[in-house]
Amino acid sequence: MNLPLALLISGVLLAAAPVSAADRGFYLGAGVGQMNTEVNDVLGSGYKFDESDLGLKLFGGYKFFPWLSVEGAYIDGGSPSIKANYADGSQERLGIEVQSLVAAAVFALPIGDSFELFIKPGMAYWDSKTSYSYSSPDLSGHLNSDDNGAAFFLGAGAGINSGNLGFRIEYEWFDVAPEYDNSSGEFVDKLDASAGFFSASVFYMF
Repeated sequence: MNLPLALLISGVLLAAAPVSAADRGFYLGAGVGQMNTEVNDVLGSGYKFDESDLGLKLFGGYKFFPWLSVEGAYIDGGSPSIKANYADGSQERLGIEVQSLVAAAVFALPIGDSFELFIKPGMAYWDSKTSYSYSSPDLSGHLNSDDNGAAFFLGAGAGINSGNLGFRIEYEWFDVAPEYDNSSGEFVDKLDASAGFFSASVFYMF
């Protein structure tokens, strides 16, 4: 390697070192937005549930490079529900709550000094609580059901980084598909559901 080329490479590495150091490290954040929960067949009744509520999330991760991070998050989908009142004074209420733990890799495309687009595939480990209640002048009752599992997770969005502080707008989604057992020839888990979360977040990079 000749001297001018060695000097050029050394200069580029020295100039990039502070940027690389600033673009690596741990970060923590929180977000808020709208969580939509959709279940195609609630408790085998044939009823389709498709409601939204305020969702919250806490997340943290580690950025290895400007284009690659690993991230974990807790998402609380709130308490979406639907309620019906009838002329005879009876009432029905159906609610489905979903919480999930997410593990994902974040692939970013930096644009300029502070803007980026990103996509993050991963897994969502979810837990749901379904509650149904009925009341009338003569009769009342309720039914609760819990379920949990794992599903493929996908998120995408845009972010702005300003020093140690960053902002994001993103959409995250996971789908719970019926699980088929080839050995028995039957569906082990018949749940057909999805959850989508559109949120705005702020995070701090250490």
